[in-house]
Amino acid sequence: MIIPVIIENSEEEIKRRSNICKNFADLIQIDITEDKYVQSSTISDLDTIIKLTRPHKIDLDLMVENPMSFLKKKYSTIQKCSHYVKQGSFTREFLTKAKKLGYLAGLGIGPETNMANIYANMDLVDYVQFYTVIPGKKEQPFERSVIHKIKDFKQKYSQIKIQVDGGVGENTILDLKNAGVEDFVVGSAIFNSSNPKQMYIKLSDMVSNPDSTKINSILDFPGKEMIKQVAILGGAAWKEDDEPYQQAFETARLLALNGYEVVNGGGPGVMEASTKGAHAGGGDVLAITYYPNKPKRHYEGRALENNFDTEVKTLDYFDRTKVMLQTTQAHIVFKGSIGTLSEFGMTWISSWIHEPHNKPIILFGDFWKEFISLIEKHMFIVKGEEKMMKICTTPQEVIDYLKSLD
Repeated sequence: MIIPVIIENSEEEIKRRSNICKNFADLIQIDITEDKYVQSSTISDLDTIIKLTRPHKIDLDLMVENPMSFLKKKYSTIQKCSHYVKQGSFTREFLTKAKKLGYLAGLGIGPETNMANIYANMDLVDYVQFYTVIPGKKEQPFERSVIHKIKDFKQKYSQIKIQVDGGVGENTILDLKNAGVEDFVVGSAIFNSSNPKQMYIKLSDMVSNPDSTKINSILDFPGKEMIKQVAILGGAAWKEDDEPYQQAFETARLLALNGYEVVNGGGPGVMEASTKGAHAGGGDVLAITYYPNKPKRHYEGRALENNFDTEVKTLDYFDRTKVMLQTTQAHIVFKGSIGTLSEFGMTWISSWIHEPHNKPIILFGDFWKEFISLIEKHMFIVKGEEKMMKICTTPQEVIDYLKSLD
């Protein structure tokens, strides 16, 4: 799990950063520090902090001399609570009281931690938090030597959950995951990003699906000779008895039999049909999905019947389409509604902008001839633009066309 962290001495900044996280993170970490303990000082009044960070659930990280002063009463929004241990005079007392309050109880491990004290109290520990920087300060260099400490600890206590705080970002997160880390506390990488939500999702995908980091740039048109992944675009409302559903199924089946990977949006209709068809052909399916914060009446969302193999989660509907188009090297558009029309428009303009290094666009169905002729009649089309698309009327014709591009 990715956990955004706030370490601030300003109420305004705590509230601002909490608000940034509202639309993508349920759990955030709040660091409370004391200058005499870690040479930095933050707001320490829990009532104020809880008020400023609602409705978030809180992972409380106490880098203070006496953690017991923060365990005088239970707060419903606090789920986890850890103490950065140096010599550990309060260690067992802290763990006992935190668990009595109903919190998950953790111990923070830094360069000054007495590990003998950690090991002596493992019977009460729910998780440990390794600091990969000097605890208590922001934007410090990542200490790679901590990775070896994490691996050693994981070998001794494989059942204990490991969390890491400090220097977590795109260049370090996979090394930390491979060392045994399960939860990643992230500050600068998220809050210094031009798009914090996108960075949060990207880091989450790197942890849950390392292959998602291999997505091509939207500007990277690899050439027709390198077609490996094919996007299936089309209506979400079609059922098994409908012709577009059956056409998508058979086309995906032949694609899989011929070594192509099918990519769809993880929804029903043509998307579901292409997943089932690819599986019937012995292939795998990559789904590019989007999960709204709240249900959308006119958005189909994820279909439980679409049992794809790999998933990449995106930011919104348009981001889903963009990532689907940039991940694939050829696009097949089946009959659909306005959503399909938007996908068709995006792939057409992208290919036109990057012509002659465009990605092949296959329009499935004879009706497209009339559709394209109406566009040419009523809109301004540059000469040659319509030739970027190939109309196919059978699944075998799709395969033959793709193979002709090799």
